[in-house]
Amino acid sequence: MSELAHGENEAEIRVLRGLRLALELSFVILVVELIGAYYSRSLSVTVDAVHNIPDLLAFAVSWTALRACETGASGKYTFGTHRFEVFAGLLNAVLVLGTGVAFGYEALSGLVRGAPFAGSVDAVWLIVVALPVLALRAVNLSVLGRIPRRARDLNLSSVVLHLASDLAITGAILAAGVVLLLRPQFWWADAGAALVIAGILAYESFPLFREAWEVLTERTPRNLSTDRILRSAMEVPGVSEIHDLHVWAVCPTLVCMTAHVQLREMPLSECAEVVSRLRTRMEEEFGILHSVFEVEPLTAS
Repeated sequence: MSELAHGENEAEIRVLRGLRLALELSFVILVVELIGAYYSRSLSVTVDAVHNIPDLLAFAVSWTALRACETGASGKYTFGTHRFEVFAGLLNAVLVLGTGVAFGYEALSGLVRGAPFAGSVDAVWLIVVALPVLALRAVNLSVLGRIPRRARDLNLSSVVLHLASDLAITGAILAAGVVLLLRPQFWWADAGAALVIAGILAYESFPLFREAWEVLTERTPRNLSTDRILRSAMEVPGVSEIHDLHVWAVCPTLVCMTAHVQLREMPLSECAEVVSRLRTRMEEEFGILHSVFEVEPLTAS
């Protein structure tokens, strides 16, 4: 159970294969869009093509982060290198936000100038580029989307978010192509699509920044409540009191906790059984994979 949630063994193989596919298909998409950007003279296709470059880097970083975690724990890194996953997700967010801001400015400048990005846009090329890119991205998202959420770390979640927003981006390019094909005088449709794309990129970066910040500041994960954890622990037979509870995430798929527990008077062998039940309950009910309970003697009342 713990191994699957860590993204190891079978789940890890699926994740790594999915990331490799994301890399390969993104490279094909980049080539298609670079050709399309040249012949269409479209700002929206150019934005998406350039946005594919940090995408490729993001997927490569995500893949490298997961491979690094295969080394496991060591004397210097007692939790392994799982935090590398968080830094990879943070880098992804920086790349996406930077691309969105840079090209959002260019799109706004074009609308203010009242002129196309690089001359008259070829609507046919927009559609010719958008259709195969839409299909390739749908395949990519389908493969990664079937990976269970519990097997995803922050940087893999960022990749899935990339691909989901990329479908919306491709839809905006396709819509701009259709508009320009029907109404060639609506030159601003391409700049408008580019502005939408920039907005999507900026918007998708904020949840990644937030999740990385919360992990690095050791905030209690949003899906967990310390009150619920305490109530659940108190329901285990033999537990008298729980205090000094700490819950944090090494990475989004590796949640840890420590607590001091007072047990009712019982033989030492039964104490070990109660602690084992506590750990199992924390894993099954809350997904806390690494729990440590320090047993204290029952104080006299």
